Amino acid sequence: MEWYVGMSSRFAIVGFSFFLLFLVSSFYFFLTTDREVAAIQNQEGKKLELIDDLYDLDGKKIDINTITEGKVLLNVWASWCITCLVEHPFLKEITQDKDVRLIGISYKDLPENAERYLEKNGNPYVFSISDFNGSFSLKLGVTGAPETFLIIDGEIVKHRIGEVNLEVWNEKFKDYF
Repeated sequence: MEWYVGMSSRFAIVGFSFFLLFLVSSFYFFLTTDREVAAIQNQEGKKLELIDDLYDLDGKKIDINTITEGKVLLNVWASWCITCLVEHPFLKEITQDKDVRLIGISYKDLPENAERYLEKNGNPYVFSISDFNGSFSLKLGVTGAPETFLIIDGEIVKHRIGEVNLEVWNEKFKDYF
């Protein structure tokens, strides 16, 4: 009986060793294997599809033509977004210095918080669309705030995920204004 107890503990040690070897091998495989992460798709070249009624921060219905006709810079922002606060002075600057029609999308934000943010920091927008539940932004393909779309006659010509600053402006948007 003594030899049986000794054999079972040896099998347990060998089994545990193989299990550890399997775990280490798996970990090494996942660390060294080149796995491609899918890039976030931007929306350039797509038509702007406006199916639902849109409302501004005051609850007034928005005329769809103000977004789909001509040249519009559509900026997704929120009062809770730190990067939006960093981007905000540049947006004010381009709307003062250039012929830019900037329309905001208040993304997943309470209208009263959005209005307080604009009162405190200045309002560069012609108006802001209230998108409290994020459904309009989701249809645009927004992944978070801030994002900016250049729309010309209802087509998304340029799409920037992240902050717009002077460098980004000169690279992506300047030639259109």
